Amino acid sequence: MDDLGPMDLNGAATRLEAHIPGWQAEGLRVSDIQWARDAYALAVRIESPSWQVQLTVELYGAGLTVVFFLSAAEPVAERHQISSLDEWSALLTDSVARASRIRLVQARLLTSTCTTGWLDWIHGDLWLLPEGLMRIRSGFARTLANSHGSGLTAREPYRLIAHDPAAVLAAHPTNKLIPFSGIATARLHGGVTTSGLEVVMTDGTRHKLLWATWDPARRLLRERLLPLLGARLTH
Repeated sequence: MDDLGPMDLNGAATRLEAHIPGWQAEGLRVSDIQWARDAYALAVRIESPSWQVQLTVELYGAGLTVVFFLSAAEPVAERHQISSLDEWSALLTDSVARASRIRLVQARLLTSTCTTGWLDWIHGDLWLLPEGLMRIRSGFARTLANSHGSGLTAREPYRLIAHDPAAVLAAHPTNKLIPFSGIATARLHGGVTTSGLEVVMTDGTRHKLLWATWDPARRLLRERLLPLLGARLTH
């Protein structure tokens, strides 16, 4: 593996150029490599008629790489620190694969205080998607901020988000995707400070979600799940 120290942008550009013929053979449109020599950086834009996002990758001399997934939804920007040309090549390959998977979906944020059990103290966002629920872990700083209330209301609107299921599940073990079609039974419960949802899937898998009672998640979930599950929902 190449040890770069300060990033070898000439070598990185050569690696990038080696990817381009394969991408073009797949029908992708690739911009010319953009150089900002005064900032010691390079960038490339990649897009496809079949993608719902446009991919831009920027590499800086210290090894910082910023990956942008741009769309009609909120832009997604990710920062990575790489230390070799092999890592650069792998990041390019992974970013293109992810861009092809991302779909724009209408989603509603039900709560930003969601945990996956009493022993899980780190909050996450619980999203209502057209075909299921998605829980994405936030972090310690967000958890502390939520101690004063998440600020959600029952009127939070739906909005477009860039959805990549594989990336969600790979990001952290407590992230969850719960498809409505796989739910066998579910139980909604409420308390003075904490409410929750317990789900048993048709394959026997169990999920537990908890959130602060001040958020509207319980009512909104009841409205969504009752028509789908009927008597299989306890509420």
